[in-house]
Parts: sequence; C-alpha cells; structure tokens
Amino acid sequence: MRARLTGRGLALLIVGLAGSAGAAFIGELDLLWLMLLLAALPLLALTYLLVARPRIDHERTLEPPMMPIGETARAVLRVLNNSPAQSSALRFSDAAEAPVGGGASFVIARGFGRWHQAVGYSMEATSRGRFTVGPLTAQATDPFGLAARTVTSSGENSVLRVTPHVWRLNGLPGGAGLGAAGDATPQRIGQAGTDDVLVREHRHGDDMRRVHWKMSAKRDDLMVRLEEHPWDPSSTLIVDTRRSAHPDHSPRGSLEWAVSAVASVGQTLLNGRFRLSIVAPSGVVFESGHSVGPVAQQRMLEALTDLAPSDQTGLSSAVTDPEALTTSASIIAATGLLGAADAAALSAAGSRARSLVALVPDAEAWGAPSKDHQDACRLLRSRGWRVETFSPGESVPSVWERVVR
Repeated sequence: MRARLTGRGLALLIVGLAGSAGAAFIGELDLLWLMLLLAALPLLALTYLLVARPRIDHERTLEPPMMPIGETARAVLRVLNNSPAQSSALRFSDAAEAPVGGGASFVIARGFGRWHQAVGYSMEATSRGRFTVGPLTAQATDPFGLAARTVTSSGENSVLRVTPHVWRLNGLPGGAGLGAAGDATPQRIGQAGTDDVLVREHRHGDDMRRVHWKMSAKRDDLMVRLEEHPWDPSSTLIVDTRRSAHPDHSPRGSLEWAVSAVASVGQTLLNGRFRLSIVAPSGVVFESGHSVGPVAQQRMLEALTDLAPSDQTGLSSAVTDPEALTTSASIIAATGLLGAADAAALSAAGSRARSLVALVPDAEAWGAPSKDHQDACRLLRSRGWRVETFSPGESVPSVWERVVR
C-alpha cells in the first residue's frame, strides 16, 4: 500500500505553510490560524486514508481461460468493497501482459458502505503462450481529493493460455497410415513387436512369393504377407522452432504458421486414432502414447502453447531419436528456411516412412530469398518428400489441400 498527497493536496500544504509564515511575520493572528488550518487539511486527509484504509477483494473469471491466438477473451471481475468508511470513487487498474491487451482501468463510485460490483472487459491475444492477468489495484482518495492511497486487492491472479490456431483439415496424405484404402483388415500373428507379420486373404494378382504358407495351412486358404510392421498407425510431426530459420517472428509470421500447422495436423491425426509424436530442435514436445481423443488433443495444445523459439542452428537435433522415426508411418515437417544439412537430416530420418511431407516457407514471398533453401527443397523432393510452400497470409487449410489432393 502507498499513501501520498495529490497535486491538489500538495499545493494546499505549500500555500498553507507559506501563508502561515507570512501571517506570523506581519503579526496577523487570525490569518495565521486560517493558514495553519489550510496546511493541516492535506495531512488530515492523509491520516483519514491511513486509518480508514480501503479493503478490496475480487474474483476474476476468464471466459474462456484458454483460446487460440487472434481470438478475444472476456475478463469478468466481481469486486467487493469491505470498507464502510470509503466514501469517494475508487479507480481500479487490472494489470495484464501486453500480448493480451495490457489490462484495463475503470472507476466505481458507490459512496459509503459495503458494496459489490461486476465489471467486464475484453482481451485480444496477439501472441501464443501463458499470460498472467492481475493483480487488481485500486486507488482511493479522501472526499476532497487531497490525498490518495493505492491498495492491491486480495484476490488471486489469473492465467490466460493462448494456444496456436487450430484449423480443421480435410484428409490425410496418401500413405499416412499403415495399410492402403481397400485392404482387408490385416491380422497379426506371432509375438507383439515391430517385426510382427501381418496377413490378409490372397487376391487375384498377388505375387505368390508373398504367400505365408504356414498361415495358409492353418486357415485352409491362401494368405499373403501384408507388412512387416504391426498394425499400429503412427506419425511424427517435426516443428522447426529455430529462431534463425524464420524470417518473421510476428503473430502472423512463419514461425507461428509452422506451429499452427503442426497443431492442426496433429489434431487431424489424433482424431484418426494415430499414435503421435511431435519433435522440435529443442527435443520431444509431445507424445500421445495410447491416449486418444479430447484428452490427448488437450495435452498436445498445452505442449505447443509453451513451445518457445530455440537457438539451435541446425534441424538435425530434431531427428536424432531413431525409435520415434523408424516406426512412424508418416513424417510431416513444418519448417523454416532450410540448408543442405537440414535436408540431409530429414532425408535420413524419413528413409522408412511411407508418407513424407514438408511444409516450407516460400523464401522469396517472405522477403528472404535463399539459394540454399531452394537447393534443400530440391534435395527433399528427390528423396521422396512432398514439399509444399506457404506464403504470408496463406492459410494452413489452403496449403494442406495441395498436399492431400
């Protein structure tokens, strides 16, 4: 708590003290008492605020407490004044970080007695992350406005979580799952593991070298080997968070575009009951395990909300986990500007995946033309990657349509 004289109170104190000195000098006793009274008024007002101190409590509700970047939330404050001696208006200030609007100020004038009041204001999120809202402070003055006191409300601060924008995407790229469209549901035999044999009924045109004779004898029907992997669709998403790889770090920049793309693709895969891993140059960001549905999507969004730009210079640190990559049916990377070493690392990581997609910025459109980036994209295409570029202002669904068509 801080108590001080206002400009009016300080001016009155100076005038009173100067007048008192002048009245004493010329011997005007009545004027002296009047000037002393004027000088005492600001001090009495300050004493009043120290004795009848404001007591403010509040409860803050954020609606919603978690929202995508670019959306608007509403903060609702229920303010309670527990000081019946507070007579003047209270000037409130609810603090918040700049990326969510910087807070709000408002005045409540209710006079003497206890009271409660509900106040609301809007907050627009311009950056992804977790942001503190609060504390709520109030400035009280005496009835004459000669002194002021600032108090902090006893309510708790709130946290607003701003997630990446999640777009609804249609479809998955060809080969994203294990098993092609039209295949009969494969059957697993043997012990569980990455070397399980999957079989289905023989069809006209199947290579006889793929016939599984032992299984055919058991079933009394021709069965062919389908895959040398278990039926366990999985995907790895690579999000390039390197600070140096992105020409634009604004809320509409290439870095946030990549994070939004990974969040959108991740939700689509989780809806399809894929096992999902998300990796970045800083390490593993999220692993769904066997969790699916809204719970897994919520965990993924929280992990991406906290994802910060990294200082790594190469993308190879994102693909150093062979177990996560070699068992993936698909690898989808949302990257910044690439170099030859980055393309080589991605090519090596995708040597066994059935679907390889890279979403990369259009270097010229982003104002950062790079021959190395163009060469890296050509290298990826030659190694079986589907490379699609995105430009400033281009939405994730529009780029994704080019991937899946």
